[in-house]
Amino acid sequence: MLDYQKFLDFCDECNAHYKQLLDFEYKKMKMIHEDDIENLGRALPIEQALVMKSNSLEMKRAKILGEENAGKTFKEIVNEAPFLYKRRLDNKHKELCKILDTIKELNDNASIIVNERLKRYQNRRGELDTYNGRGGVSHTSGNERHTYFNA
Repeated sequence: MLDYQKFLDFCDECNAHYKQLLDFEYKKMKMIHEDDIENLGRALPIEQALVMKSNSLEMKRAKILGEENAGKTFKEIVNEAPFLYKRRLDNKHKELCKILDTIKELNDNASIIVNERLKRYQNRRGELDTYNGRGGVSHTSGNERHTYFNA
């Protein structure tokens, strides 16, 4: 049987961690907007530590849920919870979803910005490598065009 109080405590720990990750993502986005490559490089170990903590929390979650609840979603756990825990778990679930959605949105936006800047940089240099749709890479340099096929 699931220890719902222990799971609630875990949810608090998890939400606190993801709030910390969200704060980091906002700082990273600011560095991206400011083209602060030096500080982005310095932030990489911090990001790696946060990802490692996320992985650790996932292992802890699996341990708390046990085998009988291993395949259940958070929402299923909320739905099956005793009345005493249901509302608090639902609130924790909504809070986590909101945080994770914001993190995903920030990451998606950062990826778009970085990719667009990379394209502009490559175009300024007169070079652009693109996938040609036939398993190869086309490399353009000035007026010359070369195609390389992947083996």
